[in-house]
Amino acid sequence: MGLTFILFWSSAFTSAKILVSNSPPLLVLGIRFLLTGAIGILINNIFFDKIKLNNSDWKFILLFGICQNTLYLGLNFLAMDKIDAYLAVIVASLLPIFVAIISFFLRKDKIHFLSVIGIIVGFFGCSIILAHKITVNLNLYGLSLCLIAVIALAMATLIIKDGFSKKEQLLPFVSIQMIVGGLPLLLLSFLFEEWTINFSNSFIIAFIYTCFFPGLIATMIWFNLVKRIGVIMASSFHFLTPPTGVIIAYIFLNERITINDIIGIIFITIALTTIHQAKKKTKN
Repeated sequence: MGLTFILFWSSAFTSAKILVSNSPPLLVLGIRFLLTGAIGILINNIFFDKIKLNNSDWKFILLFGICQNTLYLGLNFLAMDKIDAYLAVIVASLLPIFVAIISFFLRKDKIHFLSVIGIIVGFFGCSIILAHKITVNLNLYGLSLCLIAVIALAMATLIIKDGFSKKEQLLPFVSIQMIVGGLPLLLLSFLFEEWTINFSNSFIIAFIYTCFFPGLIATMIWFNLVKRIGVIMASSFHFLTPPTGVIIAYIFLNERITINDIIGIIFITIALTTIHQAKKKTKN
């Protein structure tokens, strides 16, 4: 589940870059959320049980939708106009660190010493992979947007842990929180953006792919992952985002894999193994 999630999630940086180069970022993201959410609700009503949500469920949906969709993805899409995609990947790789810190202060999850070691090793592995790939000047505005975004995603990750409990309601949960997150984005887009879209072939393909794979499917996997293995272990899979991006580029774009990439992947593998062992020890 973790590997499948990262495969879809890491590919979203490339598709997002295509989308924002052909459309205003908030507009295309808002449309994507409303469309994906509506399709998810339609699928649920046709094939599954009717949606049954209580007040606690709606509170969870509102919080998660705003944190993950409006803030995390909205700010990342805005940042894509200002910074290189690899820089956004670096900041996204900080998620396990922010989850561990916030979880510690909120006392949401016990953090074993091995988890701390694993987080440090994982971040070091990401740095080895990405350090020599960054060739553009840092943009403080874009970097700040990404940083705020990843903090919002950390909060969303912790919200999942104490959020939905009805597994059969997973699809409507995911679908409705997308609509919740998309409405503020469309409002902001209406106020601040010019609504012009270049409907090129690459834009249409990237939009459809982003709606269903990084959007609907990956989010459902993410919910299940956090519930099954906890926030620290689940978020540690984000360390795999940079090497996954490198491997995807190697397969589809024929880009070269360097010795730094291989070393970085080894460190990340060690980090994930260490965090997994820490989870076992915490349970015992």
